[in-house]
Amino acid sequence: MDVYTIKPGDTLYSICKSYDVSVCDLMMANKIRNPYNLRIGTKICIPSDTDPTEAMEPTEPACQGTLYTVEKGDTLYMIAKMHRVSLNAIMEANPDIDPYNLRAGMKLCIPK
Repeated sequence: MDVYTIKPGDTLYSICKSYDVSVCDLMMANKIRNPYNLRIGTKICIPSDTDPTEAMEPTEPACQGTLYTVEKGDTLYMIAKMHRVSLNAIMEANPDIDPYNLRAGMKLCIPK
């Protein structure tokens, strides 16, 4: 397994293309949940000779509440207010979500 250090301008796609690995394999090998949140200087492992029969399909974590689909123009504050829960509760239930980068179609867990 090779180790790669994230540089400015890198994307998972560009790294995968350079090493001839799939984005899915790279994400699974490094437990990357948000492919758009790469941090410069982070070291990641590049998998080699991955057996596709061993790859597991990623699963969505169970939501202990309501699953909400973000709509265009939504903010985390608006969603929290609409569902009568605190902003912190939504952020804790969705640790992989960047509250400043919500996009229409994203799924959020709204805790009970």
